[in-house]
Amino acid sequence: MSPLRHTGPRLWLRACCALALLGLAVGCETQPIVGFGPVLELEQLQALVADSDWEAIVAADIDCGEPSDTCAEVHAIRADACLRLAIQLPVDASATRGRTRQLLDAAESGYRQALLLHHSSASPSMASYHGGLLLTLSERRNRLDASVRERTLDRENQKLLAAANQARAQVPDSALGFIYTASALLYHALLKESGGNRCQGLGQAEAMLKQTPAPPAELMNDHQRLQTLIEQELRKSHCAQAPGPA
Repeated sequence: MSPLRHTGPRLWLRACCALALLGLAVGCETQPIVGFGPVLELEQLQALVADSDWEAIVAADIDCGEPSDTCAEVHAIRADACLRLAIQLPVDASATRGRTRQLLDAAESGYRQALLLHHSSASPSMASYHGGLLLTLSERRNRLDASVRERTLDRENQKLLAAANQARAQVPDSALGFIYTASALLYHALLKESGGNRCQGLGQAEAMLKQTPAPPAELMNDHQRLQTLIEQELRKSHCAQAPGPA
């Protein structure tokens, strides 16, 4: 999936900040109804994952609210399926209504539940759950169309920034939180400022990216692309020297 896949008047802004970090696969074209199917247990959901039956996973009802790694995984599996199906929708599908909103809302809720219910903060699953939440919030932000007011764009970007900051705090060895924080800072600078006034925000984005732990192979291209975009904007805004982090 190309990260530069959004069109419209804000193409330049969306292209700068869209990160397709998780390599999620495309699902099928049916229209799932979130949570209106039978209650499924972890083993049943895992079997559906093995069959790539994302629609059945999305339709499944989840009845698991006890703090445990098992309940966390149940919520995360459905969140993954919702996000997969949302990403496959046409690029002009609005994030504020209809099926896209339903899928993204369910994905966000599922990842937040997984993070809340998960027992071990040291588990590798924590980085995966944070990554899913970050990609979900980024997908919603990047799908907002030209009719959306600037304050709505900024609000969604601030949600992404808050989630990225939480990811950096809880999984500091993962590059995800740092890369998405830099992306949100860049987005804010391009949205709110102009010319030389962008220098502080761009400098903060650059400084955050420099703090990023060594990204794994699947994030190297996104890390490099974001670094290049920040450097280009610093030059365009005639920023003599990037300020330090906020």
